[in-house]
Amino acid sequence: MIPVMIVDDEKFVRRGIIEDTDWALIDCEVVAEASNGAEALELARQTKPLLVISDINMPKVNGLQLAEKLLAEYPETKVIFLSAYDEFEYARQAVRIGVSDYLLKPYDDGELEASVQRLLHGISLNAAHGAGANAAPSAGNRIDELIPLKPKGTIRNRYVLNAVEYIESHYQDSDISVGRIAGTIGLSEGHLSRLFKTEMDTGLNTYLTRYRIRQAMRELNDVQIKVYEVAESVGYQDIAYFSNTFKKLVGVTPSDYQIRGI
Repeated sequence: MIPVMIVDDEKFVRRGIIEDTDWALIDCEVVAEASNGAEALELARQTKPLLVISDINMPKVNGLQLAEKLLAEYPETKVIFLSAYDEFEYARQAVRIGVSDYLLKPYDDGELEASVQRLLHGISLNAAHGAGANAAPSAGNRIDELIPLKPKGTIRNRYVLNAVEYIESHYQDSDISVGRIAGTIGLSEGHLSRLFKTEMDTGLNTYLTRYRIRQAMRELNDVQIKVYEVAESVGYQDIAYFSNTFKKLVGVTPSDYQIRGI
């Protein structure tokens, strides 16, 4: 899990970011939250976040000052600014400091997760579009890099292995559920969920989602297939929900992924 810190002087905004973002889906975990830049710097030294999502306009130490000090001390850290201030000067200063991305409030559902994915996995639409065929990684490598899953051969618990094999055989069913998988295996839903989380370091529903999107990425390599057809083939009846989930995990929409081969 990638450690994340959220920084905003408004508590309800911080809680909204933490609670409304599907962190597990993108392999992240919020390890700290701070109400200003000064507090964030202290917490960063304790928790060592690799990603900081911060407001700009804050008391004591603002977001720009925080980013400058944080990146000087921890240059490997990624910083995303969230701000309602749509002035070019802020964006220019953020780029000069080394901030990785800049999203304006209110951002769209899935936009923050997509930004995180682009940063953590080095996705760039322009770079990918301009790269030569020999420089591009294989489709399989891209999938493994973007959405890693624990290899089936390393799973020790037989119930968890049975659950994974069931998902592989039935991920196309739109009505698949934890309860259905548990019933097939012969365990209670709660027991299977605990075993799965312990063995796989992710929830069963999250694993199913990640497996489905991996399959969708493979299918989208065929430019002749329609996005809605891919959605249906991997178990999604709602194409808008599929597209939003895909963007959260991959960092781009299914259409962009298919057209640009990212």
